[in-house]
Amino acid sequence: MVAQFARHLARVSRQLAAAGPDTPLSAIALLDESERGRVVALCAPGRSVPEQRDRIDQLVRARAAERPSAVAVRCGERDLTYRQLDARADQIAKALGWEGLRPGDRVGVCLERSAELITLLLGVLRAGGVYVPMEPGYPAERLAHTAADAGLALVVTELADFPAGRARLLHPAELAALADRFDAGPVPRHGSPDDPAYVIYTSGSTGRPKGVVVTHRNVTSLIAGTSQDFRFGPADVWALFHSVAFDMSVWEIWGALTTGGRLVVVPSLVCRAPGEFHAQLAAERVTVLNQTPSAFAQLIEADQAEPRALALRLVSFGGEPLDTRMLLPWFDRHPETDCRMVNLYGITETTVHSTWQVVGRAEALAASRSVGTALPGEHLYVRDRHGRLLPPGVAGEIYVGGAGVAAGYLNRPELNAERFLPDPDRGGRMYRSGDQGRLLPSGRLEHLGRLDGQVKLRGYRIELDEVRAVLLEDPAVLAAAVVLNRPDPGDPATDRLDAYVVLGDGDPAAVRERAARLLPGYMMPSTVTALPALPLTVNGKLDRSLLPQPALAPHAPAGQSVQERVHHAWQSIVGRPIGLDDNFFDTGGNSMLVGRLVRRLPELGLPKPSLRQTYVHSTVRRLAALLEELQAAG
Repeated sequence: MVAQFARHLARVSRQLAAAGPDTPLSAIALLDESERGRVVALCAPGRSVPEQRDRIDQLVRARAAERPSAVAVRCGERDLTYRQLDARADQIAKALGWEGLRPGDRVGVCLERSAELITLLLGVLRAGGVYVPMEPGYPAERLAHTAADAGLALVVTELADFPAGRARLLHPAELAALADRFDAGPVPRHGSPDDPAYVIYTSGSTGRPKGVVVTHRNVTSLIAGTSQDFRFGPADVWALFHSVAFDMSVWEIWGALTTGGRLVVVPSLVCRAPGEFHAQLAAERVTVLNQTPSAFAQLIEADQAEPRALALRLVSFGGEPLDTRMLLPWFDRHPETDCRMVNLYGITETTVHSTWQVVGRAEALAASRSVGTALPGEHLYVRDRHGRLLPPGVAGEIYVGGAGVAAGYLNRPELNAERFLPDPDRGGRMYRSGDQGRLLPSGRLEHLGRLDGQVKLRGYRIELDEVRAVLLEDPAVLAAAVVLNRPDPGDPATDRLDAYVVLGDGDPAAVRERAARLLPGYMMPSTVTALPALPLTVNGKLDRSLLPQPALAPHAPAGQSVQERVHHAWQSIVGRPIGLDDNFFDTGGNSMLVGRLVRRLPELGLPKPSLRQTYVHSTVRRLAALLEELQAAG
């Protein structure tokens, strides 16, 4: 690195000496052509992916022809073989065509996870359509924005009050009855691998999410680029842990079904209960698991208390930065030779994953921040703010090129021109990520966080400016700031968004209530604190260091009554004062903290409710009443 620095210093000095007085500094090149070529070569793994000529649905059909009787999808007690999945998808495709769906039309899918959901997604692709996934629990305003922005032709949902706008609503039972009228023969082949497969909406700085259009070839190239090293095949059992509105589900669903594996649908409540999730992993003999580090931290804790052995051979991490040190307790119980741990970096705009790094005990002990090298078929660069290539060791912005670069943002030409750029070194297109990184001499990439206001919270990508924009739409709010706080850096369950507002009138509770109608739960600030003015630096920018901590009252000691003990446990878990009728999820609670609350109650001499009961009885008063009933029943 010293020799590199000296070489660059000499080169820059020569250019400055020869430059005229009007030459801008941005015209001074750090790298000569020879070194530029070496850096470009360092940015790619040296392996390409064969051109993918099939669509996702065609690959699934091929697996069905190879192993028709093998189980493709398991949800609870229900199994779907590959033959049944393939045939039912054809019937659904014909039913959607009967409903007027044309190739290229976008279909909204707003359903709870089930075997039927998987069949529907495949049926949409078979019909030549593009699926647009949404969570039923999203606020009505967000669903309405997605439906309008995507120009949905059809929305399949059980929500009678779904704000569909001009789209036609279709209940899944109605679709199933219509599909029954058609034979199960193959539908005509539609389109090419360059057609869009899905549109997933991600956080946007303008206050409204933006849709990312991803093609069949993007997805099949990802799977082709990972299958050789990860050895995916018919013997694998995959867990569908993530919402279909989150792009890690793409890896789980189509990674399993295009390689002949079995997909196990994990109920959403089980995903929030680490002990139950561990039991399902063991019972189903899951071999391939995809997790955010926050979720896996809870699974490690559950694993310490569970005697049942797991069949996992591969755990891949994505969605947020991995602190490799958290894996040390896992390695104590699970040898690296039995279960491979892989850290993957990627973004929705580059089709889920772009790099890979195997993580072992050595990396965990070293607290490695490496996200590895580019996957086969992908390449990456680190560039400065002018887009110029940077040498190893110098921090800059990460750019990703190759087979995973998505088609672009839906209906956002200006943003596409800013983010999806021509690749001057390899041709094609590259995506400007907004992430900061540093290329190492080995070709590995270190991820150093975001360059803008985007954060990762429990796996979700959140633009702080989007949350701030929603707050500023409130007439009572004159100014607003949103920050990500980590009260306990070693415990991701305590991570939260805190909002600060300057009010003309009104109160923080009313501001939060309005925001809850526009933002999904994972984007809701846990606190809204009113300030007379936002603290600013001398340059007029927000001074985050001067923002006060949200006012938290000291916790009262646990009393003798059931309600007093529940109240104490609740406040100690969420870290703030709450009322007896405040909803757990409106006071800073989240799915990770629910499990902690359930485990805490027996320590106070109270019965242990199920996770489902805790979700339903989500206030102190209601939960205390439930526990009194459980105590009385013995």
